[in-house]
Amino acid sequence: MDRPTFALPPIPPRVHRVLLFVAMRSEADPIARALGATDGTARIGDAHIELLVPGADPVLGVDRLGPVHAASALARALCSARPDLVVNMGTCGGFESQGLGIADLIVVRDAMFHDARVALDGFDALVRAHTRLSPSASQLEAVAERLGARTGLASSGSSLDATADELALFRRTHTLAKDMELAALAVVCREAGVPLAALKGVTDLVDHHEPTHEAFLRNLTRTTDRIAQSAAAFIGQLV
Repeated sequence: MDRPTFALPPIPPRVHRVLLFVAMRSEADPIARALGATDGTARIGDAHIELLVPGADPVLGVDRLGPVHAASALARALCSARPDLVVNMGTCGGFESQGLGIADLIVVRDAMFHDARVALDGFDALVRAHTRLSPSASQLEAVAERLGARTGLASSGSSLDATADELALFRRTHTLAKDMELAALAVVCREAGVPLAALKGVTDLVDHHEPTHEAFLRNLTRTTDRIAQSAAAFIGQLV
């Protein structure tokens, strides 16, 4: 469980098209402004950047959060055009026990699902979907140094909070980031054979006593601004 079962293809030497997936509009808008993507597209070097946001639910009017909506939106996008690289940027929960603080950045090495429990041989690994992302060790080191970020494991689930069992799993696997989409994007990219990289910013501390939703809302602007300020450097380092 502690080592990736799956691996994504490496980032190609020349990247011409990047699909930038951001789960929430409140996360995407600062990134778009920082990249100058007023029409949802931008350029970094020779790479064309296209922003993908799942959008609001037509019934409830809220962002389509969570692994199912993330996977669905990315799968639809890959059917229409195949990018050289998918990049996921967004907020996450971090861990005080791992020395992280609000607005700290995490360059993700690998991703898994933490709320996947199937006590059957093979099936448990399948639903956990622990996947090594595409950046090489040298790329991870270089971009983390440039951004002043940490590198490590991100774990995805469908809930904003965490159970006691999940907290134990985070400690055992030295998880740095808890989010609601990356592992689902990794499954889609693995099935499509498309490289994937991810940058996360901490809005709340999963192992802190403060209610997650309160910390998330209070720190959202500060953290999304930090991600936006780092977006061009992150993508530029990989393309």
